[in-house]
Amino acid sequence: MASEECSRKEDKHANFHRASRRLVTVEPILIFIDCVQGALVTLRSQYIEHRLADDSNYTLPSGRNSCATQDETDRHIEDETAIWVTWMKDMSVFPPIVVALVLGAASDFVGRRPMFIINASGHFLGSVLFLCVAIFKLPLPLLIVGELMLGLAGDAVFTAIIAQAYVADIYSGKARTYRLVLLDGIIQLSFGISQFVIGEILQTSGINFILVYSITVGIALANLLYTINPFFVLETVKRRPFPRGVLKDLVFNVLSLFGASHAGRRWRLVLFLAVASLWTLVFGGAGGNITIYGLSPPFCWTPQIVGAYGALINGLTATVAIVAVPVLRMCMSSYWMVYIGFVSGIGYLITTALAPTTLWLAFIAPVIGMFYLMPLPIVKAKISEQVDDKEQGAVFGCLAVAISLARFISPILLNGVLQLEVKKKHNSQPTVTYYMAAGILILPIIINLILHIFQPKENGYKNLDDDRDICTSAYEDEVDACADQPTECINSQ
Repeated sequence: MASEECSRKEDKHANFHRASRRLVTVEPILIFIDCVQGALVTLRSQYIEHRLADDSNYTLPSGRNSCATQDETDRHIEDETAIWVTWMKDMSVFPPIVVALVLGAASDFVGRRPMFIINASGHFLGSVLFLCVAIFKLPLPLLIVGELMLGLAGDAVFTAIIAQAYVADIYSGKARTYRLVLLDGIIQLSFGISQFVIGEILQTSGINFILVYSITVGIALANLLYTINPFFVLETVKRRPFPRGVLKDLVFNVLSLFGASHAGRRWRLVLFLAVASLWTLVFGGAGGNITIYGLSPPFCWTPQIVGAYGALINGLTATVAIVAVPVLRMCMSSYWMVYIGFVSGIGYLITTALAPTTLWLAFIAPVIGMFYLMPLPIVKAKISEQVDDKEQGAVFGCLAVAISLARFISPILLNGVLQLEVKKKHNSQPTVTYYMAAGILILPIIINLILHIFQPKENGYKNLDDDRDICTSAYEDEVDACADQPTECINSQ
């Protein structure tokens, strides 16, 4: 039995054991990339708005109440800005859908590290282009080109799924679950903090876009240098040759995920992907939508409240997820943590709908929803447990496609319902948006209940709730034995 395990581990990369022992692996990459993304998202609308104002010889009002009266030029600039931002967002959403699926599956053959380098290079070149536009006042369409460069490099979505596949390569059981929770917490925290910090730097520097874009380039360069250094990022996938039909094999690798129905894998994968998609459908656009709601009467948020709300909703949920999962795991299964997360999310949305003042809307509601981030990384861990080591890139590529589509639809759905209600002349009920979103979250709770009831038995199946840490420890000892005496391992086959 030991010889079978030892020979099976020969499929692992030589760096596998070293990587699994490290406390820090791909976390800095996510911090760098999401800081870049948070900065670019913050600057996206503000830079375009100021460029359009300069072209119109118009001075934008600053620090005003969001319900202050706008003149015609101001409204025109906002409308034009919205169009430019929409085009830029499309360039950063649609290309990663294809890139994540194809390159995610390809990473199972060529390794994770080349994908990190491709992604880091795209972010660095895109950031440099944005800086050049700001310095030389280049035409605004080049901003769309820059977003396209980010999209073709996979955007932050591709970074996340390769990082998650990397974690799935080197961890298992409870360690894998916690590491995936940690990654999602880092993503949320880095993105939120960078938005707040860049916004503050922009205001204190007197709207110096060259300065903040230079900071973004510096962060992207640091990420590229970290990624290309083999000491920091160890490869975890043993390179396999592509067959003659490369694209055909990649497609087959993806389709095979749903072709094998052993132990109900096919329907379980579909249901787990549905849970992740429904979570993203609601929370992918909820923060921005609630900000729009808060900027309107009767709340009329100031820029300071907007920044505080963004920092709270991102920082609190990330911190709670990182701390709560290992604590709750001592007394309940991961399925129950998913229930808690969705119930917390429903409470957050209903409190938002019922909020009478800014105190409730901007501060109390996020506290009630502080557990809402937990379901996503737990479901990701469940998904990774359904496939073997050579399919991690493919399955996370499929997950990226599902999440990207849901992330694209989310603001269209939520903002569409909100605007529809706001524009009603009679009986306008903008809070219908949040009751609808809370209703949507009932669906993943039901799906989780089905998965909970029909979860596979321990014997013969992978399960996050079993005692795999014991197996992992024994497995690592055998890896050491194989590393010390490889010829004996080979001869024992």
